[in-house]
Amino acid sequence: MTSLSSRTFLASLLGVVSFCLLSGCSGKEAMEISQRVVSWDALKKKPPDATYIVEPPDEIKIEFMSPVPPPEEPRMETLRQDGIVTLPYLEDVQVSGLTTIQIREKLEDLYSKYYKEPKLLVTVVGYNSKHIFVYGEAGRQGWIPYRGHQTFSDVMGEVGGVTERAAYWRCKVIRGDPDNPEITSVNFRKIMLEGDLREDVSLAEGDVIRVPPTWLAWIGYQIGDLLFPFQNILNTASTVGATRAIGTNFTGNPSNANGGGYGY
Repeated sequence: MTSLSSRTFLASLLGVVSFCLLSGCSGKEAMEISQRVVSWDALKKKPPDATYIVEPPDEIKIEFMSPVPPPEEPRMETLRQDGIVTLPYLEDVQVSGLTTIQIREKLEDLYSKYYKEPKLLVTVVGYNSKHIFVYGEAGRQGWIPYRGHQTFSDVMGEVGGVTERAAYWRCKVIRGDPDNPEITSVNFRKIMLEGDLREDVSLAEGDVIRVPPTWLAWIGYQIGDLLFPFQNILNTASTVGATRAIGTNFTGNPSNANGGGYGY
């Protein structure tokens, strides 16, 4: 019985060690993926998406391209909660619910009463009304602005890739009604290491990205949760033990650690 128990223990230990080694390899691969995705400049090079709907509290920049010289300096305007911006000559203008192209056309029509064939440029400089949410083993959790044109790899680049504990081949994109969501699986490993862009899904406003932990990391988290209620007790015991050790080393007599003498 003892021999059988020993073999079982050794087999279990070997399995755990093998799992740790494999997880270590996954961790190195995760760091490689993160370094590659963070180094991408594709997101910065992408043009503003004309289908983005401007809403409060987005910030827009309005520039006169003609006549020359421009009659007005470029203006930065943040939409009020009622979707209105206040402009010279025009007073209050409703721009919420429009794309930048539609806003430009509307302003050009309104300004044509004051200038001959005005040409404007309208761009979004503050994407504040829409978000994508990232949770789990990402470099940075939380929300990032939705700009109307991001893909999964774009967003992962913005948040710094994944952690060493990430099961990045089992990512999820959750969309829609929380009670009946649409869930899409994304293999981030295939995107970065195999160049399979079929996995690089386009994202929508309000999407939630979840990067799960590996099984080993999950087990570690569970153990941490189980030990959490006892953490203060363990810390106190550790502190008392360290104090006794210091007292013993200082006086050469364990009794002095309890106030029995000064050790001179």
